[in-house]
Amino acid sequence: MVVNHNMASICESRQLRYNVKKMEVSSKKLATGYKIIGANDDAAGLQISETMRHQTRGLNKASRNSQDGISMLQTADAALQETQDVLGRMVELTTQAANDTHTDADRRSIQDEIDQLNQEVDRIAYTTNFNQQYILAEGTPQAAPGYYRIQSGALNGQSIDIQFVNASKESLGVDKVDVSSHQKASESITMVQDAIETASHWRDKFGAQQERLEHAVRNTDNTSENTQSAESSKRDTNMNMEMVLYSTNRILVHASQSILAQYNDDAKAVLEILK
Repeated sequence: MVVNHNMASICESRQLRYNVKKMEVSSKKLATGYKIIGANDDAAGLQISETMRHQTRGLNKASRNSQDGISMLQTADAALQETQDVLGRMVELTTQAANDTHTDADRRSIQDEIDQLNQEVDRIAYTTNFNQQYILAEGTPQAAPGYYRIQSGALNGQSIDIQFVNASKESLGVDKVDVSSHQKASESITMVQDAIETASHWRDKFGAQQERLEHAVRNTDNTSENTQSAESSKRDTNMNMEMVLYSTNRILVHASQSILAQYNDDAKAVLEILK
């Protein structure tokens, strides 16, 4: 029996420190809910997890970007619908003016109303905006550069462009509507009908872009969900398994403490010999 080098006690003391360390690691995982707390836990797993985590954040923001684009297109579509209503009234007026039962004074009154309607077409085109983006005023300084780029993905190059249009009376071709005579009123009917077709084409274009963005939102949300699920499997703690490990390590700590105490008591037997 030796006193200076109680190897059994030294060995058990080392094992106790090891078991305590494992119990501390398990307790941290249970407290935080993560099985990777630092790079020393799983360096490769941490790198993969961080990449997925940042990608998920980018995808979530891209989804909100696409939703903003949808809102912009809905704003433009609603404004064009109002423009079409104005043009529909112009059709009525030009058709009315083309009837020779009306006097020149009647036609002048009709022309006055048409002129007011043209001003409203311009007002809609030059004031409709979404967050200061004048989507119906293409070609004006307020609408520069003439398109809106939607970042619909988390990576470079994953974007969708929305082209602006010019919905002014000049662009629609109704600025020259003249009902001063039967012939001019008849020609104006065609002008207004062509303008309605043009506005319908723009609405159809915006509707197709809106549908595309809605698909982009669903795809981005699905990708984000799957990426987050994969990141969770890499980083999150399996609470059931970790609780088992924590209980096991706690038992081992108590057992090591008990055995270490016994080894230390064995050294006291030397005192009995010296008596």
